[in-house]
Amino acid sequence: MNLNFLRRFAFGANPKRIEHPLFGTALLMETKSGPYWEIETVVWDRPFTVIIDTQGDEEPTLEQIDFYRRFTDDPDAAFAFASKLLIKEYEKWTGRSFPSHWKTAFAFVGLSIPLAGNPRNVWDLSFDCLTDSAGHQFTCCVENGEPSHVTVDG
Repeated sequence: MNLNFLRRFAFGANPKRIEHPLFGTALLMETKSGPYWEIETVVWDRPFTVIIDTQGDEEPTLEQIDFYRRFTDDPDAAFAFASKLLIKEYEKWTGRSFPSHWKTAFAFVGLSIPLAGNPRNVWDLSFDCLTDSAGHQFTCCVENGEPSHVTVDG
């Protein structure tokens, strides 16, 4: 199912669009919980989704760009940040031991960026599972600067 189609259907056919020098095309989505920029880009030769929380229609801030770079410049550090919860959920979900190298099990495919790039706000990191045929996505939710829980969807 094409989630972009569903989002556009739900939030209007013509959301505001900007061309950002780093992120490329960004669409402003309006929700009950607040607006955000949605970006589909490519990182490490893979599709990568970026969600950037905003106020009104404010474009991504320098702090949010720095936040993005911190995680996308070092995917090993991004995984390490969430690894304790991701590994536990992976083993629970698959019934297997986690492999010796995380990139055998997961691909880092998405990041949400909190308001002002403040890691104490709510945000998350998403990883596609590479070892199951169903294509599950593991999302580590972060609250108060610490990984809080993992959700799994397909």
